[in-house]
Amino acid sequence: MTESDQSTELNELKVQTRTLQETYQRVFPKTDPALVYDLISRLQRNPQDDSPVYTVEVFTKEGTNIEKSRDLILEATGTAPAVYDNGTHYVITHNLTLKGLKNLNDIDYVLDIMGDYTGRSASIGPQHAMGDWKKNRDDDY
Repeated sequence: MTESDQSTELNELKVQTRTLQETYQRVFPKTDPALVYDLISRLQRNPQDDSPVYTVEVFTKEGTNIEKSRDLILEATGTAPAVYDNGTHYVITHNLTLKGLKNLNDIDYVLDIMGDYTGRSASIGPQHAMGDWKKNRDDDY
């Protein structure tokens, strides 16, 4: 492979990565792109495990009705969340699907969604502050 061919391939990889990031942002505007990427990657690597276990943190607007939020999150994920920070921070450990993540993302008063793969481990509770993924992204640029 010539140096020119290699340079072309590397540029193509950059363009495809940028396109993928733009798609994540369009489809999941409130969700940490790293979570989306991790979930999709795990689903592709192990198609038999169609819903790997994640601890997902959902941040909502101040003044959101806690019971309504809990019910909508339960409906979207099948799991009742733990509630923190005066009803603005919800944590769920459950089998995550792309559809479930999209349902959370599309709740109108949700501001941010972050999460971590837990596998077979139990949740250790909240690990993120609202906006962490945006701060990390901005620091990278």
